[in-house]
Amino acid sequence: MPATIRPTTRPRRTRRAVMVFACAAVVAACSSGQPSAVAAPNGLLALVADPAGTTLVGWDDSGDDAIPITLPKGDTVWVASGRADVLAITLANGTTATSDPVDLGTRLRWRTVKAETTEGVRAKGPDFFATWDAGGGRYATLAGDVQSGDAVRVSIIDPSDGTAFEIPIDRPVVAAPPAWIDADRLAIVTGDAGEPTATIVDAASGELSDGPTGARLLATSANGRRIATMAGQGAPVVIRETSGWLGDDGSSLASIEPAGGSTTAIAFALDATGDRLVVAWAASDGTVSLAIHDARAGWKRVAQPKIGEARGAVVAWLR
Repeated sequence: MPATIRPTTRPRRTRRAVMVFACAAVVAACSSGQPSAVAAPNGLLALVADPAGTTLVGWDDSGDDAIPITLPKGDTVWVASGRADVLAITLANGTTATSDPVDLGTRLRWRTVKAETTEGVRAKGPDFFATWDAGGGRYATLAGDVQSGDAVRVSIIDPSDGTAFEIPIDRPVVAAPPAWIDADRLAIVTGDAGEPTATIVDAASGELSDGPTGARLLATSANGRRIATMAGQGAPVVIRETSGWLGDDGSSLASIEPAGGSTTAIAFALDATGDRLVVAWAASDGTVSLAIHDARAGWKRVAQPKIGEARGAVVAWLR
């Protein structure tokens, strides 16, 4: 039987609409392999929008059933996992919050992050997306008017001491989550959705440099070793070694095309080592499903976690 996912918060149309924007903004499916037990969804997280509301769920090694995770008050639109399974979320009001370490089945506690710049000024926000660095102690957001793409800043937030290092991006920014490529550098999508270009941001100096072109959506493994990219709606999700992607050498490990009624990926995530990829696929009828692909199975589909009548999803892996 499919897992039943029950909302842990009261349904709200606004919450679903904002989250669907987040999923649509970061605009495949499964390969022909049949699901197997090679890689269960152990450690997978999904922030799911369905007809009943918005719910955060996770999976452990006990089976295929999704386990609800407590969300704070407010409309959560993004989730990411850092060191020791501490989560960061962004809310529809432009704020961020972090959690205690995740213990599935136990109520999770959250705290709002109020960060100040090195000048002692409260970071303005609003913040969108959130991606933890390789060490899992800092996360990067896009701050500012992300919908227009103008005057956007990358904000490097350390929630443990409440500091934020803001880096102006003096070029148009595309709404997509930042992706850390090593301990000190991250890639963001710039240009426009039709002709995207990666901009490499040095998180220590604030310097910008040009990266590879053509990727509308990026996601890296926690160790930065591998990267998954998608050129645009309906394009395959391509998995590469990050060094090869940065060198633009044309190499790839896998290319996963939309299949099984799916039309495009709306979100995807590599696990900590880059050996598993989860993709949230949208179908032509607006429904969303998940598929996990595993390097140890030749990047074939090995699991399809059930998320009910989903209309949007953000995915992440515990570390």
